[in-house]
Amino acid sequence: MKLLCVIPAHNEAANLATVVAEVRAWRRDGEILVVDDGSTDGTGALLRRLDVRRLVFAERQGIGSAMRAALKYAARAGFDTVVRIDGDGQHPADQIGRLVAPLERGVADVAFGSRYVHAGRGRVRRSAIAHRALAAVLTALTRARVTDPTSGFCAIGPRALPLLAEHHPTGYPEPELRLFLSRNALRVVEVAVRTRPRLSGCTSLTPRRTAAATARIALAMLIVPLRRRVAEAHDG
Repeated sequence: MKLLCVIPAHNEAANLATVVAEVRAWRRDGEILVVDDGSTDGTGALLRRLDVRRLVFAERQGIGSAMRAALKYAARAGFDTVVRIDGDGQHPADQIGRLVAPLERGVADVAFGSRYVHAGRGRVRRSAIAHRALAAVLTALTRARVTDPTSGFCAIGPRALPLLAEHHPTGYPEPELRLFLSRNALRVVEVAVRTRPRLSGCTSLTPRRTAAATARIALAMLIVPLRRRVAEAHDG
């Protein structure tokens, strides 16, 4: 398995050195690609010192666009598996093996890390109402259990990679990605993973961005299930 670890990052200079070091500790021969999504905090200079592959956006495009660009790069460079790790450090690299395992066994095309796959009822009650509602709707629409609908910690295998290189949702992509994968008959599993709070700094998901993301998700729930399947999803 030729694996590329993709780290989309916007103003994560304070965290990227740690994230990259953890990935290299997990797999010393692993390849790393950081997508600098219009950062203004010195991320570019840091990446040159870290000696990683990098794509640089002059202006912020969003995680979805960053991932689509990274997947196009991966497909053209001959990688067959991509793991997304967020640049804020919430996804420990020692959990990557859990995500990759279902792909290696051939039982999934995409694996998502979930904080809640084994959660009891008490844990679920304490999570946000909107999060629970989104999980329930996605479960109904995809006909597969979704427990962590906003998780971006994922592994994308050889069958899904070329498709998503062209069609990965842009913007705030995670829930829409679940719908797209289901619509195109790709096998998706959730894997229990350990996560942690971001290493430093604050989330860039402002109330305005949250409102825009919510509106887009609602629209996707109406439109994506009605779209025709992409032909490439059925090849091979």
